[in-house]
Amino acid sequence: MYYDNNTKRKNFASSPQQSSGNRKKEEREAPDAFLSDNAFKQEWITVGADEGMITFADKAGKYMAPLHPNGDRECLSKAQIRNVFGEIKRIQLKGIDKPEGRSAFLLLKPKVAYAEGRNRTKGLTLFKKIFDKGWQYAGKSQATYNNFCALLEAILAYHKAYGGKD
Repeated sequence: MYYDNNTKRKNFASSPQQSSGNRKKEEREAPDAFLSDNAFKQEWITVGADEGMITFADKAGKYMAPLHPNGDRECLSKAQIRNVFGEIKRIQLKGIDKPEGRSAFLLLKPKVAYAEGRNRTKGLTLFKKIFDKGWQYAGKSQATYNNFCALLEAILAYHKAYGGKD
């Protein structure tokens, strides 16, 4: 117990550092730690969705969403990913089997790298790591690209459901 000099009241915390104003905030684990605990499966891209993909998308979306209602600098904001996701959907509509769709698909990887380089947050870093794992299988056919889009859409839907900001 100590006396708080500002209010002249007794504070029952064992030290000034333990008072409520100085509590350590919940922290997000590193993206690599998240991926080692939650395995990405290439079958989600090459074959299609299963219950495991939905669980993975739920956990990834939650990881990327803010931990605190009043803001979180490590979360993924929709503004950070809006350009990339818009391009992902345009390619899906064009068709990856067409030359302009294929070219745009190949350029997605540097676009995501640029977005992460500009805003190096844990949420965006995890998005890039998941994107890179799926990207290597997504370009094989329109079906694999559609599966890739479904995974990313599911992650972003859960991100929004857990409080992801625009």
